[in-house]
Amino acid sequence: MTQDILNLIEQSEQIVIIRHKHPDYDAYGAQFGLGNALKAYFPTKAIFLAGDENNLNQFGPMDIVDEKLIGDSLLIILDTSVKQMLAEAIACQGKETIIIDHHQNAPDIPYTFYWQDTSASSTAEMVASFLLDAGIPILADAATPLYMGLVGDTGRFLFSNVSPKTFQIAAILLESGIDLSTIYQSMYQESLSQKLAKADYLSQLEMTKHQVGYRKITEEYLVKHELDPYTASRLLANQLSGIREIPIWANFTEARKDDVILCELRSREIPIVEVAKQFGGGGHLLACGCRVSSWEEVDQVLSALDILLEEKNG
Repeated sequence: MTQDILNLIEQSEQIVIIRHKHPDYDAYGAQFGLGNALKAYFPTKAIFLAGDENNLNQFGPMDIVDEKLIGDSLLIILDTSVKQMLAEAIACQGKETIIIDHHQNAPDIPYTFYWQDTSASSTAEMVASFLLDAGIPILADAATPLYMGLVGDTGRFLFSNVSPKTFQIAAILLESGIDLSTIYQSMYQESLSQKLAKADYLSQLEMTKHQVGYRKITEEYLVKHELDPYTASRLLANQLSGIREIPIWANFTEARKDDVILCELRSREIPIVEVAKQFGGGGHLLACGCRVSSWEEVDQVLSALDILLEEKNG
């Protein structure tokens, strides 16, 4: 695997690195971690990092690329293997294409080489593993985003996707001299308005018959708290975690501009990814998502989750 990816990189003078749209810390971390490491190790190569941006981007500006540039380049797609998860401006095929992803989905993007590892905590972990195996140095400007990717997708190393290898890689990244205090402050400091939004969220928690906890976030809530739907979806996805009486929880956020409702599904121990796939989404066994077009479909998602708990409880 390592040699296959390295060969394609070494043979390419022009590389474009992308990831899924509406990026989280893992998507950004894998992208900038890989990009910064390759730029330092291959200074003569033209390396572009492209994609949409949001308020999580603390890493640097994105490059503007077009279909021709991508078509003439090695394209590296990170943290997704599904075409609908790519921004429209970059959803095209490279001269050669590498996909690196840790989700459960099967790829629907043409590729030259596909590396999937559903046991990895994050795509950042996979990228760090590749760089280490390939002998490519991970300096601080690559280690910082990679560490943030690890932290983001493991919930500060609290989720069940953490393995001994995750901690081994985290330790190696720490040796590069990254500043943990600065990293955690930048990732987890919140505004007062965000704290108030969370308090409001919990005040109107709902439960299904078999104790799926959920909240439906409407346009009115978003306007009240001055949140865009994609920020709100990320911010509120895990507000119901750690509640003893709620084994499965879900957040549904109305994105009226895009005519969709964003569904974030989470579970303490019961696999739920097949429910996400049933509605056109995917992700991890215990943390996944999908998009639906109506509140009626949201109720169908809730019904499918409720059936899982009904079956578990007999």
